[in-house]
Amino acid sequence: MVLDCSLAILAGGMSSRFDGSDKQTASLHGTPLGRRVALNALSLGVPVILVGPQHDIYEDLPLRFVHDLIPGFGPLSGLHAALFGASSSWVFLLACDMPYFNRDWVYYLNELAQKPVTGDSPATLAVLAQKGSYIEPFQGLYSRLLIPELEQKMNRAGAAGIRLSFSRLLDGLPHRIVPEATARRFSPGWNLFKSINDKPALREYLRDQNGKTL
Repeated sequence: MVLDCSLAILAGGMSSRFDGSDKQTASLHGTPLGRRVALNALSLGVPVILVGPQHDIYEDLPLRFVHDLIPGFGPLSGLHAALFGASSSWVFLLACDMPYFNRDWVYYLNELAQKPVTGDSPATLAVLAQKGSYIEPFQGLYSRLLIPELEQKMNRAGAAGIRLSFSRLLDGLPHRIVPEATARRFSPGWNLFKSINDKPALREYLRDQNGKTL
C-alpha cells in the first residue's frame, strides 16, 4: 500500500532534563540523536517535516523546516504546524528524541487510516496506540482534517487559561485505537514509544544492543 503521509519531527523543546545541553546533539555511536531520528524518517521515502529551528546536524538532509503558528501549546503547537505544512492527507508524528523506528508500524497505521468508516460515522482523525489507559501521542497518525478541531480547542483552552493535552484534544473526536497487544507485535518492549529525554535514558539506549531492540 502506498503511504499517504508525511513524517513530522518535533524539535522545539528546551531539553530541560538533559543537563542544559541540546538533546538533539547527543551522540548515538557518533550520530547526533536528532539526525538519527531524521534519517529513520527519511528511510520511508516520503516528505519529512521538522518543526523547530534549523540546526547544523540536519545539514544536507532533505527536510522541510516549519515553525509553530500558534505557540504556547507545546507539542500540540508542533502538531498543528506539521499538519498545516503537510501536503499529504496524514502526518506521522515523531519527536527528535525518539530513535526507535519501525517501518512496518507506519505501514500498519497507514492501512488502518485508509479503512473506510461505516454508515454515517465521521472520518477518523487519528490512529494511535494505547497502553493501559494511556494513549501514546507519538508514533501515531493524524489527519489534516483535524486542523479545525485542533485550532478551536487551542483557542478555547487559551481563552480559559487551561492546559490542553492530547487526551483532551481527542476527547469527543473520532479516532482509532490500536490495542497494546497489537502494538506489541511491532514493539514487544514498547521501546518504540520511548524517548531519550535525559542522560540515564541515553545510557540505557546505548546499552540496549545499539538501540536495535524494539
